[in-house]
Amino acid sequence: MTKTTAPIVFLGAGAIGCYVGAVWADAGVPVTLLGRESLLKLGETGLTASNGLSLKPTVTSDPSVLSNASLIVVTVKSTTLPNAIADIAKYATADTPILCLLNGLKPIRDLRATFPDREILAGMVPYNVVWGNANTLNRSSVGDVTITRSPTTEALHASLRKAIEPIQLSDDIDAVQHGKLLLNLNNPVNALSGKTLYAQLRERPYRRVYAAILEEAITVVEGANLPHAQSGPLPAAKIVKMLRMPNWFFNTLVLPRQKLDPNAQTSMAQDLSVGKPTEIDTINGEICYIAASTGQSAPINTKIVELVKAAETGGQKTFTGEALCNALGV
Repeated sequence: MTKTTAPIVFLGAGAIGCYVGAVWADAGVPVTLLGRESLLKLGETGLTASNGLSLKPTVTSDPSVLSNASLIVVTVKSTTLPNAIADIAKYATADTPILCLLNGLKPIRDLRATFPDREILAGMVPYNVVWGNANTLNRSSVGDVTITRSPTTEALHASLRKAIEPIQLSDDIDAVQHGKLLLNLNNPVNALSGKTLYAQLRERPYRRVYAAILEEAITVVEGANLPHAQSGPLPAAKIVKMLRMPNWFFNTLVLPRQKLDPNAQTSMAQDLSVGKPTEIDTINGEICYIAASTGQSAPINTKIVELVKAAETGGQKTFTGEALCNALGV
């Protein structure tokens, strides 16, 4: 990082941005959380997390802080990425690197297309984070933040040696991102279930839908000759088999190992429930994009995209597991 005394700015700090930023700040890295005005109170009340972390972060709602950033970590929703890009273009200097921690592959393509001469770094957050209350964050599921290897990220990795949670560097971040994309394909299933992740996954019909979506996506990704790294405790193909297991097996032997917060939902479920646009184009829509660009088809992913888009515009928002199976032909 070239500006060693300047802060790392988390642009669009929500639950993920605040959590990762707080972990890095706790390790002694200068971090500024840039988000909505409602975030400002954390500078006074402090921020706590389920990993035992407790600190008063540096927070702001003023995007001009980007002008002094050593690194910009983008943690907005993909639906608001154009606003983040506009702020970067307006305030950040041309040599400030950008680290993208958004879901999917499209955000990194968009950033590189907009800033072709800037260092754009890709990363992946494997876990879910939810607000327990106004100043407490609860992490759900397992894994470490993984970032592409470069001189910039190697310096960051070194500065985070004492962090309560490590980061990992990858020489093949595309494979890591495709692996995470496959796991994220459950997001619309969770959103259309209207249930928590834990409750949704306990019901075999919902798992059958996720298994069908995932199996089709594996075929599309491999048909496009795109590598996908294992993201989580099992390879994607084995996850398909586990999802199809009967409830007595899955709920007793598989689900407890995921360490899910019993109240957690995917961000897509949260967005859909309050009438916000979802990230469906970035997640399952990416599978449709890969299929179309490589002469393949993805009818199940295409249909789940259609269902979510219909729900966004006033259509049916919740489905039972059996109804969702029928809607997708599973």
